[in-house]
Amino acid sequence: MADLKPKVRRRVDKQAILEAAFELFAEEGEAGFSIRKLAGSVGVDPMTVLHHFRSKEELLRAIADHAVRGVEVPVATESWQNDLKAVADTFRSLAHRYPRIFHLHFRYHATGPADHVASEIVYCAMRRAGLSDERAAGLGLAFYAFVLGFALAEAEGLLRPISESDEAELNALDADVYKSTRALVPALKALDPDLAFSASMDAFIAGVAKFTKRPTKPANKPQAGAAPS
Repeated sequence: MADLKPKVRRRVDKQAILEAAFELFAEEGEAGFSIRKLAGSVGVDPMTVLHHFRSKEELLRAIADHAVRGVEVPVATESWQNDLKAVADTFRSLAHRYPRIFHLHFRYHATGPADHVASEIVYCAMRRAGLSDERAAGLGLAFYAFVLGFALAEAEGLLRPISESDEAELNALDADVYKSTRALVPALKALDPDLAFSASMDAFIAGVAKFTKRPTKPANKPQAGAAPS
């Protein structure tokens, strides 16, 4: 005789669903991810997932924030320059660790609580550098655009020494028209992503320093008729 007992759905809390979603997305990427597939993996109805996360977009944002929780977020120090470098290193590590998830960080102004911890360090650093709030906001976003872009390009394989086929293509270019491009071929063959990232961060920080609002202290001038000290 067939079993006529009704099937009992599992009770799964929001955190368990998020962790399962994170693992599925990290393994399959966005192309292989769906609410239905996630629900099947945890043994619940798709509507249960949407009960906890009102939309797929909200779930994806939570997945991105969960990724930030998986790496060590730095704490603020007395050096605004070192703080920017530390946050940059954090997001670069994030791209290395979760390459299929990382692109989600381009999709949202902030992914949530964990992301806000990092951005507070960045904005504090910008203000402690002496920037106006207007410039701190703009350069803070520029910082993320640069760091996320570099890290994603590296995760996608762009920031690597060029291959033999790349080298052959560059060397086939007209030597008079592409003089500098061809001159850089040896350097591109020996490209070190770590050194490129470090140099890029130094250049960004040097640029931020030029926008300080702190006035330069004028040298003390002797009063008229007074002998120089």
